[in-house]
Amino acid sequence: MPEIPDLEAIRGFLAPQLAGNPVTGVDARQPWLVRTGLADLETIAGHAFVDVRRLGKFLLLTSDDGRVLVINPMLTGRFHWARPEEKRTPAPAVVLSFADGHELRYADERRMGRWYLVPIDDLDSVPQLGELGPDALAIEEDEFVQRIRRRSGQLKNTLTNQQFVAGIGNAYSDEILWEAGFHPHRRGATLDDDGRRELYRAMRRVFEWSQPILDAQVADGLKQRKEEWRQHLRVHRRTGEECPRCDRKIRGRVSGGRETNFCIACQPLDLERRPVGATRRKHA
Repeated sequence: MPEIPDLEAIRGFLAPQLAGNPVTGVDARQPWLVRTGLADLETIAGHAFVDVRRLGKFLLLTSDDGRVLVINPMLTGRFHWARPEEKRTPAPAVVLSFADGHELRYADERRMGRWYLVPIDDLDSVPQLGELGPDALAIEEDEFVQRIRRRSGQLKNTLTNQQFVAGIGNAYSDEILWEAGFHPHRRGATLDDDGRRELYRAMRRVFEWSQPILDAQVADGLKQRKEEWRQHLRVHRRTGEECPRCDRKIRGRVSGGRETNFCIACQPLDLERRPVGATRRKHA
């Protein structure tokens, strides 16, 4: 599932490409994906996007006539910026053609994504968008601490709850908790304010460390790919590999189709043991 660093890289690439570049055509091979209607989406032809924003796991493309194309890529939505002669693999669900000759192709293997074209003052009509908590990249530390004081459940579930903060999913929650030295199943009720602040700061460090890596992935183009960029992550999808901090084996647990990865030495669930946290990192 695309998360903040993925979508920030995509947003950063698309913003200059779409500026002053009107849409010339709309081709929807899976029209049901466009929840506000294909006929409505086709009216975007002739208009240009003047702003590309991200909110949580949504991309918001504002057109020059005061409407917003809201894209929720869900689990497997992928974007590709291409010339028309380039092979369409995987087969795209929606293609927007632009005046400069490029296409923005959207493919979705599991067909779970959703597109909405709505007036700029009607964003709350988009399902889930109006229920989002503050964006995880924008929230300030004091507000984060205040909000998490009211959350007593497991830390991973809290971080991935989009009503708590928006934009963190399965992969980056693993990275944030490893960075902070907290077990994913540790309950929020066991944290004091120092621990809550360390969790916030770990979140910021992970974003600051990972974003340049993701930006570099799209520096020479937004190419088609089936999987998200995950090769740089330190614990997520690293079951059985050595922890970069202590050399113990990274563990993995799967529940409800979601894999959780952690180091039991660096992220002890036993609260009598001192978490390693950010003070003994081997990585840069």
